[in-house]
Amino acid sequence: AAWIDEHPSSSAQQPALRARMVIEAAATEVLTRAGRALGAAPLCRDARFARAMADLPVFLRQSHAERDLAALGALLLPPAEQPWLL
Repeated sequence: AAWIDEHPSSSAQQPALRARMVIEAAATEVLTRAGRALGAAPLCRDARFARAMADLPVFLRQSHAERDLAALGALLLPPAEQPWLL
């Protein structure tokens, strides 16, 4: 966010995609570990927790996943040289 504020005329696509990918990975890890660590009991006994665990994957799937990773990779590559034309 600080970089974006300091460079208002620059494209923020790369830092935005990078942040999105990091956040998605962290949320997926939390979802996996919470389910494994806590087991089924909170899913059965705590409606709020169960709802949050059910809703989070829906929000995560709003990401473009591999498409965003490919776009980030393309942004990180140096510009391609012009092909040799006959």
